[in-house]
Amino acid sequence: MNGAIALPGPFEIHRIVEFEGPFREPEHLIPSAVGEALQSTRTYADPRYFNQAENKLIMAFHGILVRTPRALILVDACLGNDKHRPFVPEWHMRSGPFIEDMASVGVSVEQIDYVLCTHLHADHVGWNTQLIDGRWVPTFPNATYLFGREECEFWEDDEEANHRSWEDSVQPVFEANQGKIVDSNHEIEPGVSLVPAFGHSPGHIMLKLDDGKTTAYVIGDVIHHPVQVEHPTWSSQFCWDADKASTMRTNILEQVADTDQWLIPAHFPTPTAVRVTSDKDGFWLAEKS
Repeated sequence: MNGAIALPGPFEIHRIVEFEGPFREPEHLIPSAVGEALQSTRTYADPRYFNQAENKLIMAFHGILVRTPRALILVDACLGNDKHRPFVPEWHMRSGPFIEDMASVGVSVEQIDYVLCTHLHADHVGWNTQLIDGRWVPTFPNATYLFGREECEFWEDDEEANHRSWEDSVQPVFEANQGKIVDSNHEIEPGVSLVPAFGHSPGHIMLKLDDGKTTAYVIGDVIHHPVQVEHPTWSSQFCWDADKASTMRTNILEQVADTDQWLIPAHFPTPTAVRVTSDKDGFWLAEKS
């Protein structure tokens, strides 16, 4: 599935999809998701989220485009084109229609006011820049790029981290004077604010959207996959601090469960925007909106 997909929630929200489908064996992402423990989950039996024939989690890589009364915001800039990522074939030297897919919902790169990176892993910063005449330049020429203070302080001096993505997807933004380092509780505008969510990465943040009627959290990698809704203690092997990541997952699930609040994770496949319910077995996804 590719292209721009409208999502429920406050304001106007679209998902700009770069990849969706079977991606990796479950233990590649979540070491605890193996054997009987995995097979006993609701996720395992749900073909939207798990492909039993291939023994692969179904995942997506997408950016979230939010139109508020005052601004156009892109949350997480996905994979990007022409990025050297040889250790992940699906990410390596891509040539995809992300910009064209944005245009399909009436948004050009010049119209984006803010780009927000929930964290600085390579699959969340790729479209920060594009390669033009041999140079990496900001993709969104009129945007202010927002980066969490703790996240930047942790990664900026590690040239080898995150597939060297600081070099091609973050540093050029600062060199163009478009980068802004903000606190983890920064307010972009009324009803649109950051929420600290440290754990998956040292300075991970979420975006809270509240239009006075509906609330949604664009949560990045706080929850990678629906199996972690059932098992919040199952952290990914890519989490910086597994215990903090587990606590953060549990906290947000407890907060939104059995309410009208939406969660919009960075890697959930369709339907992506979900509500959460609770029962004697823990948490799961509400089937009706």
